[in-house]
Amino acid sequence: MAIFSKIKKSENVLPNYQGETLTSAYDRVIFESLSTDEDAYITSLATELVDGHPLVLNFEELQPDPANKIMAFLSGVVFAIEGEIIQINKKVFLFARQQEFKDGTLKQFVDEYKD
Repeated sequence: MAIFSKIKKSENVLPNYQGETLTSAYDRVIFESLSTDEDAYITSLATELVDGHPLVLNFEELQPDPANKIMAFLSGVVFAIEGEIIQINKKVFLFARQQEFKDGTLKQFVDEYKD
């Protein structure tokens, strides 16, 4: 869980497009420390992932069976959306669509915090 306390928001300011401020992939990341494997919660995380929000999930508080259930489900979602899973440390993973890596902010985050 210490990884979440060290994270800083990106200093880069992206341009506006048709009146809307563009955000980097890192600015859309959802950070969660998982404590339950309830189906509604897992599917809400999957919906966020499909909608273009990368997920950084910390599995430290979960026992192996619930953690495996979540990992298996989200692995299927990542496969379906042609995404990628990156292990940041022993129990923290990044789940994201391929297009979320194009601006370089997720790669920068992973390179900075990966063990």
